[in-house]
Formats: sequence, C-alpha cells, structure tokens
Amino acid sequence: MTSKPLVSAGINNDDLSDGASMPSTSIVNAIVTPLMTYGQFDGLLNKWNLALEDQEKQFLHQVNQVNAWDRTLMDNGEKIALLHGEVEKVKQDQKRLENELDFVLSQQKELEEILIPLEESVNQQSGAASQQSTDEEHERTYQSAETIDAQLKQMTQDLKDVIEYLNSFAGPANTTDPLQQICKILNTHMNSLQWIDKNSGILQRKVEEVTQIMENHQFMEQKRRARMSFD
Repeated sequence: MTSKPLVSAGINNDDLSDGASMPSTSIVNAIVTPLMTYGQFDGLLNKWNLALEDQEKQFLHQVNQVNAWDRTLMDNGEKIALLHGEVEKVKQDQKRLENELDFVLSQQKELEEILIPLEESVNQQSGAASQQSTDEEHERTYQSAETIDAQLKQMTQDLKDVIEYLNSFAGPANTTDPLQQICKILNTHMNSLQWIDKNSGILQRKVEEVTQIMENHQFMEQKRRARMSFD
C-alpha cells in the first residue's frame, strides 16, 4: 500500500492563482501544517506505547515496594507492641523482686539484732522462768531463719525463671538493646540474692551454734543443780 501524504485543508491552487485580481484586504494567508506520513505516525505511536508500558512497569514496581514496606511496618509494629508488653511485665516483676529483697534484708537485720542479745545472754541466764523465755526466743529465732531461707530460695528460683524467660526472647548480645539491659540488671539482682542466701545460711549455722551452746549450758546447769541437791 502506497502511503499518501496528509494534506491540510486550505485554499486550493486555483484560488491562489486568482489572488492578483482580488483586493489586497481580502487575501487570506493559507495555514500550512507539517506533512507526516503514516509510517512516521505509526512509529511515533509505537514510541509512545513503549514509553507508557515502561512507566506502567515502574509504577507497578513501586506499588509492590510500597506494599512490602507496609507489611514490614505492620510486622514491626506488632513486634514492638509485644516487646513493650514484655518489658512492662519485666518491670513489674523487677519491682516485686525489689520489694521482696527489701523485706528479706529487713528480716535479716532483725535476725541479727535478735542473735546479738541472745548470744550475750547465754552466759547470764539462770532459773526455770528465764530458761523458758530463752527457749521461746530461740524457737522464734530458728523459725525466722528457716522462713528467710525458704523465701530466699523461692525468690532465687523466681528470678532464675524470669531470666530464662527473657533470654528466650533475646537475640545476640547488644549493649543498646533494652531487653539485654534488663537481663543484665536481673542477673545482678540474682547475684545479690545468691549472696544474701549464702549469708542467710551462715546466720542459720550461727543460730544452730547458739542453740548448741544453750543446750550445753542447760545440761551443765542441770548437773550443777543435781550436785547441789545431793550435797
């Protein structure tokens, strides 16, 4: 098929040939547009189609990226919410452990205050009434020591469970990670509790030693009274 040139509408040649006989005010200049073949138009149309397809591909690629970023943001938001809940739970557990630790320290101090006069009074006690009071004091002290020891063991186990639970969420060591910092603080608390537990054991052994001294004192006092009664 032979491509025919596209000719714009205008004044024909016959009209132009008669232009000399027309008045100058009635002459109309013909508007001439560039001529374009069908092949040129088809090539330009294909070029536009390719450019449009390329823009469409880029747009779809950007849409996929935005969707991926949106999913990532949603996942991270859920993880942050979960981590925030765990941190709040750890803060509550830490506060509870601190309160229990303060209570244990006060109990330990009270036990020490009880032991000091008890040791001093061992060599000064005499008589049945005094001995009965000492026995009651000794029994109360011994029970306090056992109670403190049981509380320390329970607190140590609770703290160990909390640390293991947190370590299950923790990844590689990172000093800027709040979870790692909390684990470090709890490990310090656990070391403190172990130290208190150790000292509580020492105090308990001390109570047992005082008990043994009192029993020996009672035995010697009974022997002395028996000899005095025979004399």
